[in-house]
Amino acid sequence: MARIITSLATLAALGSTLILPIYPDGIDPTILGFMAMAALAAVFGLADRSARRELAVMAPWALALLLGVLIGSLHHGESQQAIEDALPYFLFVMGLVAGRGAGAPRRILQLGLWVCVIDSVISLSLMDSFAPGVRSTFNYHKITAGLPLVGLYLTGVLRHTPMPDAGKPAGSRSRWQSWSWMWHLAFVLILVLGIVFSITRGMLLGALLMVAISGYVRRPSQALMLVAVALVLLLVWSSAFAEFGVEYLRLGQEGTIAGRFREVEIAWEGFVDAPMFGQGLGALADVDGFKKAFVHNMAAYHLWKFGLVGSGLLLAPLVVIARELRGHRRALRGYALGAAVGIGGYLVTCAAYKTYYLVWIYGAIIGASLTHFAQWRAMQRPAPATPRPAATTAVRATLGPSQP
Repeated sequence: MARIITSLATLAALGSTLILPIYPDGIDPTILGFMAMAALAAVFGLADRSARRELAVMAPWALALLLGVLIGSLHHGESQQAIEDALPYFLFVMGLVAGRGAGAPRRILQLGLWVCVIDSVISLSLMDSFAPGVRSTFNYHKITAGLPLVGLYLTGVLRHTPMPDAGKPAGSRSRWQSWSWMWHLAFVLILVLGIVFSITRGMLLGALLMVAISGYVRRPSQALMLVAVALVLLLVWSSAFAEFGVEYLRLGQEGTIAGRFREVEIAWEGFVDAPMFGQGLGALADVDGFKKAFVHNMAAYHLWKFGLVGSGLLLAPLVVIARELRGHRRALRGYALGAAVGIGGYLVTCAAYKTYYLVWIYGAIIGASLTHFAQWRAMQRPAPATPRPAATTAVRATLGPSQP
């Protein structure tokens, strides 16, 4: 029962993210409902031993947050801002526990894919035109959360792990599954278009990293060959690619880049002043006359707020979780590692790591993926062979008991 409640609550919270505001101004009923479903899923998810193990793995985060709050108070940081700074980490752990303890992890991954695809469809539908210089982010800020990158990961995983029909052995395919490549292709196309027309350079970089790392882990020789072909094409049509970059990718525009470099410089100065423990949670930085509690760079943010000690405590559990992939197939490891590098690369260029519902989605998808991978591996194991009785056994049975 606990796993059913966890699955239902996780699915409800995941679906509600479609209507949540990306930049909330206070707490509204939709946010309260999302938080309630996320908390309910986490509480009942702890009934599963795997979820409790993941919670124990994430224990260093509690120490990092405690140190961050203490250091922030010593540096006279704002207490309300410290709570806001700590919230994304709690939400990630809640999502991880819920996804790991859910009884229907594949359903969670499927709904997660639909959420990412719908997010891209909304982004594309709200564009005024598809002329050069027009960005979907002008009319739909939510696309900057980077859900299309999550969707690309989910399409690969779900495509690689089809479920057999009831009563059929693993590996058998129904008529619907034999045509599922069309759905896969349509979803990938929508997600790629969502990335391209967002004109978010960091998201494009993350997508390229995801494809490159995933392809290399799965098939190293083919990935290197594709990279070589891409480099040759880039050299041959360098002028066309340069024009495309200027017209569509804003490669010659430095306004936002200069501002973000100033943020990183100020965050770096705060880190240099306190390299071991950082400035703590609740710290604010003065950037061009504005007080900012975050910077558009995840690495600089963590060094500024947590220092080397806190950043190490935050990174160690993620490495432990990544090591759980060792027992799974190369293809699944490739998808997971590619997504980790690609999404991480995107978060280094933006502030989406502070988006409250996005970090919960990350946790839920990771937890559900680990459970789904384990179930898939168990399904692929050959059934133990039933030992056949010796030929003499049947003969002796027909002859009856031996006579003295």
